[in-house]
Amino acid sequence: MVPVLYWTVLLISMSFVCCAQEEEEVIVDLQRFLQPDDVDLYYYLPQSNETHLCTRECQPGDHRICYYKFVLTNYAVLSAACGKCTEVAEDCDHPQCIIADGYEKSVLTANRRVPGPGIQVCYGDRIIVDLVNKMFGKSIAIHWHGLEQINKPFMDGVPYVAQCPVPDGATFRYDFTADTVGTMYWHSHAGLHKLNGLQGSLIIRQPKDNDPVDKLYDYDLPAHVIVIMDWYHTQAEARFPGLIHHDSTQDTTFYIISGRGKFTPQNNRTTSTPYREFVVKPGFRYRFRVIGALGTQCPALLQVEGHRLQLIATDGNPVVPLFVDSLEIYSGERYDFVLYASEETKCYWIQVRGLQNCFRRDVCQMAVLRYEGSKEKGPSSPRPTLRNFSFRGVVLNPEDASCGPGQTGVCISQLESLNKIDKRIYSNNPDYNIEIKFGFHGPSVEELFLTESYPRYVQATSESLVIPWINRIQMKTPASPLQTQFSDIPEGMFCPNDTDGMPTCPADTKDYCTCVPTIKIPLNSLVQFVLIDKPFRSLLNHPFHLHGSRFHVMSMGYLPDNLMNAKDINELLKKNKLPMSSAPTFKDTIAVPSGGYAVIRFIATNPGFWFFHCHFAYHLEGGMSTVIQVGKRSEFSPTPEGFPKCGDYIPNIKATIHSEHKSSPRRSYYDVHDKEVPT
Repeated sequence: MVPVLYWTVLLISMSFVCCAQEEEEVIVDLQRFLQPDDVDLYYYLPQSNETHLCTRECQPGDHRICYYKFVLTNYAVLSAACGKCTEVAEDCDHPQCIIADGYEKSVLTANRRVPGPGIQVCYGDRIIVDLVNKMFGKSIAIHWHGLEQINKPFMDGVPYVAQCPVPDGATFRYDFTADTVGTMYWHSHAGLHKLNGLQGSLIIRQPKDNDPVDKLYDYDLPAHVIVIMDWYHTQAEARFPGLIHHDSTQDTTFYIISGRGKFTPQNNRTTSTPYREFVVKPGFRYRFRVIGALGTQCPALLQVEGHRLQLIATDGNPVVPLFVDSLEIYSGERYDFVLYASEETKCYWIQVRGLQNCFRRDVCQMAVLRYEGSKEKGPSSPRPTLRNFSFRGVVLNPEDASCGPGQTGVCISQLESLNKIDKRIYSNNPDYNIEIKFGFHGPSVEELFLTESYPRYVQATSESLVIPWINRIQMKTPASPLQTQFSDIPEGMFCPNDTDGMPTCPADTKDYCTCVPTIKIPLNSLVQFVLIDKPFRSLLNHPFHLHGSRFHVMSMGYLPDNLMNAKDINELLKKNKLPMSSAPTFKDTIAVPSGGYAVIRFIATNPGFWFFHCHFAYHLEGGMSTVIQVGKRSEFSPTPEGFPKCGDYIPNIKATIHSEHKSSPRRSYYDVHDKEVPT
């Protein structure tokens, strides 16, 4: 009875005091709702009436305040907090010890953790995060990847779209509702911070009776979240715009899995840091949640030795269950699968292997699946390497979109949703059929360096200079957020509109332009995006992420060059000459086949300015992004009182012109100090 009484008191104090059917707002003591940092290590999920934690078994009507405090600091792998971690494994578990793959380097952290603190709550909970920025000379904003932020676009965390970045020394409070069920994550949306460590898990559960796949698993444990991160042994900024003579690529060089791993330097002596372990009991079925907390170009292939994976959700959205042997994961994607602990009681390798350019360089990381009761120190089989790597079976989301008859791949467009689908989604004539072409301009050296325009670019390889764009527009970042300070942005920064209302480049543009693009969509419109890849010297499957809404994946594949436009693709869909899903799954991030297309649809019900961009960190920073304006600004939610502002400071300069020199331009001068200066 004590926990029930405790929560009765807290629920009264957290929002309202009721008396004689009147309500009075009260100030909440948030410290009473502060959540622990380490829930992603818990091997239990307590009942709601037995805990004050927000990480719990969800019950209908039980909504809580979940408060987190993220203190952001410059920090280091294998700091003094780790003791003798490289010699004594137990020391690696010390508080504030980050081990990564055993290579000492500087990192950016939230509460001195990599990944940062996990957030695990129930649908409908109120999430409050105080972001305390103590990083030297760095501004920051956090995006809650996968949450729709319904009617709260100013909490979406995109600098200069949703908010001003939080400067060094300041604190910013995020306050929003857990409005989307499933496996999400949070990450910095400023610069390349997430590649330096600033990201973590965000899991939103729901009552079991509301989960359409609940009967397929016995346990959904907080510790069974697999966070796959790119990892450099330098700061990510060292690769932007890029180097020529060494490290001449933005591809990742290593991975870490839920903050741990090993690497083998040139002396072939593998680091002694421990792998991350995930423990299961024989005979039970476990829900695992995989987060592709990636930011670079190589997709990651996930396999569990000796086990098939029963896929049950993508980007938090349930799908008709499907057994696969591996998952191919792109930046920003998430997948949930059920693992049957029905094999021999021992340890097994969990392998994350880089593909495309990373495959031949053997970019790979391991974790361990340990059956409870195993006496092994680790897997008895050899550690997987490129030399002994072999793959057979069904792969989800293959990079070459090999999903036709007789092939072993399953494309995202072939997954079937278990969520209810609005009938409008199947319309032959969407209200807006918007073409999203993306690619690169290849500037000459003279164009980049012999003018005074200082364009932003990416040194993709030692021989390749590129300027990323969408529809020939490289996005320019305004000095003030569109959502909260629209009137402060000079009109000349915005792209002109074409005859169809789409942002475009000026008529005299040769190849690309730089401006602020806004695609305006009326509220409640049925929108179709046709994403078309224009390959440029490399084969990349660009992952695109939509803020503020989930979308349906209607179709994807390859097309001849003469059909590469939205109108032709839509006509082929209407004539059933292209494959189209009968129950298209929901997603918020989709990898477009290289040289191919993807058709996605959504109903624009969430008013605000929303970001749409390539999720490769270096392409995003290079300008491969655009802004979607849903609804009129008069239909937006009001900006919270006292919301921070930012912008340019370019005052007019006034000076005294001495009258005796006015008649002679050659002798006149400006004296900004109002003092006589000898001529």
